[in-house]
Amino acid sequence: MTNQLDQQLAELRALLSRSEHLEPETLEALGDLAGDIQQLLESNNPDPHATTGLSSVSERLSGWIDRFELEHPELTHTLSQVAERLADMGI
Repeated sequence: MTNQLDQQLAELRALLSRSEHLEPETLEALGDLAGDIQQLLESNNPDPHATTGLSSVSERLSGWIDRFELEHPELTHTLSQVAERLADMGI
C-alpha cells in the first residue's frame, strides 16, 4: 500500500514540476502537502488526525481535489488516487 502511495506522490511531484498553468503559490502549497503526506508516512506512529496548519492532511487534499476538478483533470486524478490510498491506510 505504501509503495503505491509513494509512486502516486512521485507522480504528483512530476506533474507539479512540469505544470505551466498553476500559480507559484499553488505549486508551493501542493508541494508542501505532498511533503506533509510523506512525513506522515515516514513517522513511526502516524497520527491521521494530526494537523499541519489549519486543517488535516486529508482535508487539505480534499480541498485541492474540489478546486481542480474541472480545470486540471490530470492533477485531480492523481490527487484522488493519493486520497484513496490514504483512506485505505486509515488516514
